[in-house]
Amino acid sequence: AMVSRAPLIARAHVLWALVCLISSSKCVSATVQYTAGSKVRASPIGMHLRRRQLRGCTSSSPRNEPQIFSALRVRRRPEHSSRGLLVSNAAVASLDQKSVAKIPDFLPQPGGEAVEEAIKFFESKGMTPMNFKPAKLGETMSVVSTVDFKAGDAIMSVPSSLCVTRKDVDEDPVLGMLSEGQDTITALALWIMKERALGTESQWYGWFKTLPLFTYSPITWTEEERETLLKGSFVLAEANQRVKALESRWMVLAKQINDNDIFGAFDDIRAGFNFQAFCDAFSVVLAYSVSLDSIKQLALVPLTELLPKAAPPSANSPSNGNPGNTMTLDYDRDRDAVVLTSTGEVKKGDELYVSEPVAMSNAELLLQRGHVRNEENPDDFIIVNTQVVMADNLYTAKKQILDAYGLSENQKFLIYRNRLPLEMLSYLRLSRLQSTDDLLKLNFENDAPVSEMNEYEVLQLLLTEARMISAGYRTPDTDSDRFVMRSFDSSVPEKLAAQLRIGEKQVVSSFMDAVRTRLAPIRGIPTKKGMENQNQEILDMFETMENIPKAPGKFVKSVADWW
Repeated sequence: AMVSRAPLIARAHVLWALVCLISSSKCVSATVQYTAGSKVRASPIGMHLRRRQLRGCTSSSPRNEPQIFSALRVRRRPEHSSRGLLVSNAAVASLDQKSVAKIPDFLPQPGGEAVEEAIKFFESKGMTPMNFKPAKLGETMSVVSTVDFKAGDAIMSVPSSLCVTRKDVDEDPVLGMLSEGQDTITALALWIMKERALGTESQWYGWFKTLPLFTYSPITWTEEERETLLKGSFVLAEANQRVKALESRWMVLAKQINDNDIFGAFDDIRAGFNFQAFCDAFSVVLAYSVSLDSIKQLALVPLTELLPKAAPPSANSPSNGNPGNTMTLDYDRDRDAVVLTSTGEVKKGDELYVSEPVAMSNAELLLQRGHVRNEENPDDFIIVNTQVVMADNLYTAKKQILDAYGLSENQKFLIYRNRLPLEMLSYLRLSRLQSTDDLLKLNFENDAPVSEMNEYEVLQLLLTEARMISAGYRTPDTDSDRFVMRSFDSSVPEKLAAQLRIGEKQVVSSFMDAVRTRLAPIRGIPTKKGMENQNQEILDMFETMENIPKAPGKFVKSVADWW
C-alpha cells in the first residue's frame, strides 16, 4: 500500500512546490513598487519574500499591511539594501546634467511612474496642473520644469487645503487627544502613522506613492547598528539621546492609547501604532516637513518631498553650494497656497529644488534627513571637549573669567577644516595656567600665547585629543571606509556611516596638521627649570667630548695657580 501511494506523495510534493513558487512570485511582484500599499522598505526583495513566507501572507492587499507592519517592525531587522529601489522609469526624462541634490545614489528613490501617479492624484483633488516632470539627473531622481518661468513666478502651487498642519491633527477625531500637549513634529508623525495604517481607505493614499515610509536617520536604525557603525563619532551619543527621548515620548502616547478608547471605530488600525512605526514617521517629518516662515508653521506639503535641498554657499567654502537661483517655499495669502518661487529665471528643463537657509554638515544631514553628501562637505566638523577642573588652585578666578566670556567649565568646541578656533586656544591656555601673574597676560580677543611653555602644553593636549578621536573610529583609515562605499554587499547604514567617517577623519587630519604647524617653531620642552632645548643632552655630551683634550692643560694650570 505504501508503495502504491508513493507516486501520489511525490505528486503532492510537486504540487506543494508549485504553490510555494506561485506564492513567492506574488510576493515579489507586490514588493517591486514604491507605494504605501506594498510598504516597500529599502531592503532586498528576498528579505521581503522571507518575511511574508514566515508570516504566511501572500497577499499584496494594502488593507492587510498594517498587521504585517506591526508584527515585523517592532524591532528593525539588521539588514538594509545597498541600492536604491527604482520602479519602471519609462516616463522619466534622462538629462545629461548633474543634480544639485548631491544625494548618494545608493539611497532609495521613487520611480518616474510613481511620481506621475502622485501628480495626477493631487491634480484630481484640485491642485493646479504641475509644470514639471520627473527626470533622472546623473544617478539622482529629481523633477525639472516643463516651461519657462520668470523671476517671482509661481513655479509650483499647492492649495492650503491639501497641506497638513498641526491644526489638522488637533481637529482629527482619532488623533486629537493623542496630539494634545505634544510638539508639532510628533503630531504630524501621528498623522502619518494613522493614514498609512488606513491603507487604501485613506484619502491621502495617492500621496504615499512618493512620500517615503521612513528615512535612514540613525533614529530608525537598530541599537546594534548605531553602536557599531557610529563608533567614534559624536553622532552616536546624539542619536542615542534622540532615540531615548523618542522612547519616553512613545511611552506616554502608548499609555494614552491603552487607557482610552482612542481609535473608536478605527480600532483595526491599532496594529499600525508601535514604537518603530513612530520612529519611522518621526524621521519622515524631520526630513520632509516645510517651514512656512510667513505664518510660522510647520507643514507637510504634497510633492515637495520630490524637491531636493540645495545647500547655500558655505562660510567654510564660499564657492560651494547652490550654483543657480534661490528657490523658496512659503505660504502665499493671496493664492491661499504654498508656492515655490525663484529669484531668477527658470528655463525649461532646469531642475527644481528648495534652497536651504544654512549649510549643514554630514552629521546634521544624517540625523535630520537620513542622508549625507557624497562629495567632501566643507561644513563637516568634529567636537573637542574641554574643561577647567574644580581642584585647580585658581578655579574661582578662572571661572569668573569664563563667565565673563559666556563660557562654562565644561565647554564643547566645533573644529572645522583648516582652522583652530581662537576661543578654544584661549580657553586651553587659561586651563593650564598656574600663576596669577599669567592670568593678566591672557587675552581672549587676540591669538597671543601666554608663554612658550604654556603654548607647548596646550598644543600637545590638542594633538593627543586628535589622536584619541582618530583611534576611536570603527575603521582605521579612510581607505577602509572607501572600500565599504564601493562594496555592493554593504548596507545603506554602513555606507552612510562610512561617508560620515570619511568626512570626520578628514577634519581630524586637518586639525592635526594645524596643531603640528603651530608646534613646529617651539624647539624646547618644558622642565622644572623652564623650556629647554629638546636636544640638550646630546649637546652636553658633545661638549664633554670636545673638552677631553683640554683636560691636562686645565689640570696643570690649576696646579700652577694653587702653587
